[in-house]
Amino acid sequence: MQAIRVLSDEVVNLISAGEVVERPSSIVKELVENSIDAGASSVEVEIERGGRQSITVRDDGSGMSRHDLLLSVQRHATSKIARASDLESMTTLGFRGEALPSIAAVTHMSIVTSDGAGAWRLTIDGGVLGGVEPAARTRGTTIVASGVFFNQPARRKFLRSEKTEESWIIRHLEALAFSRLDVSISLTSDGRRVFSIPAGTLESRVITRFQLPRGTGAVTGLASDGARSARILLFPERRTSSRQNWYTVLNGRPVSIRAVGYVLESMLGGPSGFPLCVCSLELSPGDYDVNVHPAKLEARMRVPSMIQALVASAVEDATGRRTEEVRGSLTAAGGNLNAGGGGGWSLTAVGSAGGSALGKESGYPVSSSLFETAFELQSPGGVLRKEASPPPSAAIYQVGRSYLVSAMAGGIVIVDPHAAHERILFESIRKGPSGRPGQQRLLLPERLDLDPASLEQLGLYSDMIAEAGFDIQESGGRLMLCAVPEGVRHGVEAVHEILASLSDPSRASLPPQDQIAAAAACAGAVKLGDSLDPVQAAELLDMLFATKDPFHCPHGRPTLIEISYDELARRFGR
Repeated sequence: MQAIRVLSDEVVNLISAGEVVERPSSIVKELVENSIDAGASSVEVEIERGGRQSITVRDDGSGMSRHDLLLSVQRHATSKIARASDLESMTTLGFRGEALPSIAAVTHMSIVTSDGAGAWRLTIDGGVLGGVEPAARTRGTTIVASGVFFNQPARRKFLRSEKTEESWIIRHLEALAFSRLDVSISLTSDGRRVFSIPAGTLESRVITRFQLPRGTGAVTGLASDGARSARILLFPERRTSSRQNWYTVLNGRPVSIRAVGYVLESMLGGPSGFPLCVCSLELSPGDYDVNVHPAKLEARMRVPSMIQALVASAVEDATGRRTEEVRGSLTAAGGNLNAGGGGGWSLTAVGSAGGSALGKESGYPVSSSLFETAFELQSPGGVLRKEASPPPSAAIYQVGRSYLVSAMAGGIVIVDPHAAHERILFESIRKGPSGRPGQQRLLLPERLDLDPASLEQLGLYSDMIAEAGFDIQESGGRLMLCAVPEGVRHGVEAVHEILASLSDPSRASLPPQDQIAAAAACAGAVKLGDSLDPVQAAELLDMLFATKDPFHCPHGRPTLIEISYDELARRFGR
């Protein structure tokens, strides 16, 4: 073993810089955060070749005196904190005093700053101070960092393409713009203005950044327990194939929080993609710790489950608001959606003392033909009775024996009846009107022929499958399907779909109970090509909007698409 030695300041600086400066975007993030902490109302960023060649950050903040300028490039010199207890109640984005020294260690850097009383220029190359001299500048600071990793060729060669490095810079600036709404932020790349986001509301800033068309629907959800709050801003129709357009803000600080990401993915993600989403949290200082990542990119929650519950409530509030908005929009266009979730149909048991009413009480209305068999079998002797109510005044058309099309206030809505029916059946199977899934007995049990792999899955999950409403019995050495969940019309197909789903690794993200219910719902739902009359179509919509999430099937695909008249006009070039 070699003798232990103390590293030189040069090596120490390079090691420390490697923790803070991962790529050009790290430099942009640290410099812009410093500008915001200095009270800037406007920050301009200019980059060349994805930041690899040069990065310029210009602000109108408080600036620095000559003395503070010299201190700013010394490691662990900061104006943000003074004692250990300050780490428990930080209000600034930076606090370690590492950013400028780390950036100076791996770039050619110049700083021109003025506190209003005088202006100074400092140059420093690879951590070696070049000098300080008088300069000319209005109040604020301009920092230029060029030649990133010029003295670390091994690090430099691992940088990505200019386009990729630029995309990381854009991502960091977007997150900061959505965190500090009072600061205007602009980015120019190789002389081309990428964006300019003026101060304003969160919604207006998101619309400006992504150049969303007029009438783009934004949905807000709020939740609070008194000491903490969560706000969700969703653009449901602006979806991407990854979570790149998800932003989390904690007390004005853009961060990554695993507990929050898990909730958003489970409640908003799926095969249809991920909506544009900003989650803003206001927490007590004791609830979290941001001093866990060298670049302050991640925050750790002291009680993750508490924060998850808060975010989940905000998401539920957002989806509930959207449900009411779309329902109200359909009603305003002349539809006949019942505000209480009922569809004007009820089931009464003849000759029963207590009677049996499904629909308005359960939140799941009954259709005269689409679900007639299921509910008749569930309640023998029951008769369907249509209550006196006017027919829908807004026409619902089925196009090509597939999609349903109807008018809504401000546009049209297109519904996938299979996905919609899936959602209805899924929630019915998972919870049922009385807290347990309803079950319908088959008049003639159907034979189940299963291969060895499917038999193994059946043995593993037999109890859960039975809890979902399936009754599978062995008779004469054969497996017979004797009952299915109410509303499921293709029982044998549903069982095969369930067993295939349980053995599919790509669906392992769903709990087994949800996999079973989703597979059964998929097999039992109406198919594209099945003909629906206007009454059935209206009932389907009414039942859909009585579910918890009327906008997605259990597998995450959209149940409906809204197209505004503005969007139609744009498509037609009007």
